[in-house]
Amino acid sequence: MNLLIISGMDKNHDDQHVKAKCPFQHTFFEKIIKEQNSKYKTKVLKSYNVDINEYDFSHYDAFLWTGGLGNIYEKNSHNKKQLEIFTKIVELGKPIWGSCWGLQVFVTVLGGKITKSSIPEFGFANNIKIKNEHYIYRNKKDLFTAPGHHYDSIENIPNDFQVISENDFSIQSIVHKKYNITCTQYHPELPYNFIGNLMTYWKTNYLNKMTSEKFSELIHNLEQLESSDFYDRKLELVNWLSSLEN
Repeated sequence: MNLLIISGMDKNHDDQHVKAKCPFQHTFFEKIIKEQNSKYKTKVLKSYNVDINEYDFSHYDAFLWTGGLGNIYEKNSHNKKQLEIFTKIVELGKPIWGSCWGLQVFVTVLGGKITKSSIPEFGFANNIKIKNEHYIYRNKKDLFTAPGHHYDSIENIPNDFQVISENDFSIQSIVHKKYNITCTQYHPELPYNFIGNLMTYWKTNYLNKMTSEKFSELIHNLEQLESSDFYDRKLELVNWLSSLEN
């Protein structure tokens, strides 16, 4: 099975990960996929260095979309290209997974609306409640915490989608009622402490929103969440990958 991972990052975002000495986000998808089935083949598409009009998306059996650092409602060349890629992929009718930015790309293309959140979530999304049964939540706790970091959220979901989890801050996951399109606002693929490392790199940005003591406490909590893995962080993605084998 051939899987294509689409990076939500532009060139500057990737450069920032390098400066922060953090892996690219797509590497965590690759690791989980390899752990799940070593026979799966993966390729990463970075939209800033390919001509998408010449790219053969039909070669792939399923698609995964990483997080990003932008705002999908802004008008720029990166966003335009990301939206165009999804438009091409969704027409193939194949399984698609989107995390955070991926969700926001899908919602925008399919007629929903993403807006700035009244309160952002930093580092993790807490008290996520499963609202409707779905196979990605097989063996998941009904109330859980997950890695998450976003300033934007869903205001209106597209037609033919169902909310399957949410918390007090935002809708946290949606699925298409007919096709295998699955989106989480949070990041089951990303280690909590990976997000903590990026936050530490951009620490000055957060000190405008919290005290230094609160920031240090948050980074410590992310380390603890990752080391305990009490909420079985990767389970949703593992369940989705398992479904590809059926």
